[in-house]
Amino acid sequence: MKISVIVPVYNRLEHLRALFLCLLRQELHPDELIITDDGSSQNVLEYIVDLLPKAKFRIKHIFQEDKGFRKTRALNNAVLNSEGDLLIFCDQDLIFGEEYIKTISENIKNNIFLLCRPFSVTEEEKIRILSKIENIKNYKEIIEEVPKLYEKDVRRVLREDKIKRILNYFKLNKRGIKLVGMSCALMKKAYVKVNGYDENYVGWGEEDDDFGNRLYVAGIKGKELFTSNLQLHLWHYSDPTKIHSANEKYYYKRKKEIFKEKSYFCENGYLSNQNRNDLKITILK
Repeated sequence: MKISVIVPVYNRLEHLRALFLCLLRQELHPDELIITDDGSSQNVLEYIVDLLPKAKFRIKHIFQEDKGFRKTRALNNAVLNSEGDLLIFCDQDLIFGEEYIKTISENIKNNIFLLCRPFSVTEEEKIRILSKIENIKNYKEIIEEVPKLYEKDVRRVLREDKIKRILNYFKLNKRGIKLVGMSCALMKKAYVKVNGYDENYVGWGEEDDDFGNRLYVAGIKGKELFTSNLQLHLWHYSDPTKIHSANEKYYYKRKKEIFKEKSYFCENGYLSNQNRNDLKITILK
């Protein structure tokens, strides 16, 4: 089974470097890393060029012009250019232990997506982590930088996810676990079945929710993933005005269609726009 790790980025590339360091330390290495860029003004190579010789996997950089937040298109760009049977999606702000990819590969199945629950650290904790992550012997040294209650909180959320999954199994709720794109994995067959992300979602909000709804209706159910090490989401500035998404009206329209009409295949998705002549694809390794 080939494994593709897909990381959407937009600036803040010091976080990408931290994620890259985590990938280098994996017990099971992916076959490829795809960095799918939504038009960063920062240069990816400047942040990881010294690490490339250490990588035991292929590395691709896919760049699309900055025309606002187009994460859905960036993710579809990556999958169109991927070789993996298993797709692992990581936000650029994510860091994780050495067992991360191996645990996913041991638990994935054709009819599920796996959802992880990273804990979001504070700005001060992030600064300490980034200063330390370059020279650690193992990821446990990073975990020492954060309070133990963080892991307890994540375990609680994962137990809640398990309850939602069981309720969905007995048809006591529509969807079960809500998909969050920060740290999740599924088979490429499942991604293609629903036509990937809906590119009608332009701008922030609702795109992951829609993708999760369509996966559920297509018979691909969410399952919580326990890893032996706590995953962390590095702090970054968040616009306080992001309360309501401009996509909400479209989302609720589609949600009704998806569950009532079993309309899980989006029209403007992965297979709909394969001629993407505006992309710049660079093989970094």
